[in-house]
Amino acid sequence: MICDDVLMSVGRDKHTLHGVINGIVIPELPAVIGPYVAYIRLSNVYGGSEILISFCTADSDEEIFRLDAKAPDKSDPLQTHTLIIRIPAFAVEAAGRYIFSASHGGVPFAQSPIEISTLERN
Repeated sequence: MICDDVLMSVGRDKHTLHGVINGIVIPELPAVIGPYVAYIRLSNVYGGSEILISFCTADSDEEIFRLDAKAPDKSDPLQTHTLIIRIPAFAVEAAGRYIFSASHGGVPFAQSPIEISTLERN
């Protein structure tokens, strides 16, 4: 998931996601959007496993950005782990449907569609 921010409660060991994003409306194109936060829950993962975070156009699979991440070093494949990754601001050139994806070994294990549109002018 992409969101505006993630708050972490130390006392309750919980995360609160603020502004979960499934659509972004911008005044005009091209535009720079972000920064955002990627929130990824993992299971069946070994310590140090490489994970690719990417944001691509849905129709042509053109990569807008990619980030490389690693599973926590002491990841137990029988437990659930969380990655919280800052996504710096990035440029988009066109409105349309995009796919935010996390993959391992070339296989996506989590995907979220994101619709980017412009304000309609009268």
